Amino acid sequence: MRKIFTDILPFNLEIIADGGQAFRWNRQEDGKYIGVVGNYVIETIQKDDKLIIDSNADINGIEYIKEYFDIARNYKEIEKELTEFTELVPVLHYCSGYRILFQDPWETAISFIISANNHIRNIKKTIENICEDYGQTIEYKGKIYYTFPTPDTLARLSENELRHTKCGYRARYIIETSRMVADGKVDIYGLKALPTAKIRKELLKFPGVGRKVADCIMLYSMRKFDVFPIDVWIKRIVEQIYFDGKKMSLSKLQEFAEKKFNDRAGFVQQYLFHYSRSFMTNVKK
Repeated sequence: MRKIFTDILPFNLEIIADGGQAFRWNRQEDGKYIGVVGNYVIETIQKDDKLIIDSNADINGIEYIKEYFDIARNYKEIEKELTEFTELVPVLHYCSGYRILFQDPWETAISFIISANNHIRNIKKTIENICEDYGQTIEYKGKIYYTFPTPDTLARLSENELRHTKCGYRARYIIETSRMVADGKVDIYGLKALPTAKIRKELLKFPGVGRKVADCIMLYSMRKFDVFPIDVWIKRIVEQIYFDGKKMSLSKLQEFAEKKFNDRAGFVQQYLFHYSRSFMTNVKK
């Protein structure tokens, strides 16, 4: 089924798909991106103010995809509002069109457990291995794709079995997290109704989940825009812009950013993350 979303600007598919918030998008030689989102294979390309989508989705699936890309949100207004912070004007200009995807909480949790102290290429490969080995097959245009496996599926595995996906020491974290979700110890799909602090407390119960990973899960799958995940890229650029390069503790930076940006903190973090990765190449991940 084809769907064309129009009047989407500001929207930049390239930095949305390759920006480190989702790991199952792959750019094709013709400029299209193909990704698996839930039970749907999505083939998409942006043409100016149009997002052209071909997929195996039905009408309900198209609505799901619309939500996933956050099409309905007024990012023009958000970017305009953020220009009140004059120091962010060059950042917003460079990163205009970066949107926060609305992803599945379960897949996001496991993906960001895998992401800790890892490189994007390795993260993508590990996730693809897990999906190929344990997900369900989807046929689309004569090719086979794979869904992300369920908590029950991963909960049944041994650590040695899962290590074949090249996830390394994270196998234990993934399996224990899967068992906690499968057993109902953490209701990962019910968390988004709770306040941010309570969600974070629940997510921190998962092995391999610290403050940064918990905040990424909330931002990318629960629309908690008051969080400000801090990794080495964000730490360095916030110190540079706001503290004259002085080294600051993570807690101080967290408190500063969340107080300064409030419920726009997550959006600011996204723009700063892409900007810092583009210009601060001397930072080691």
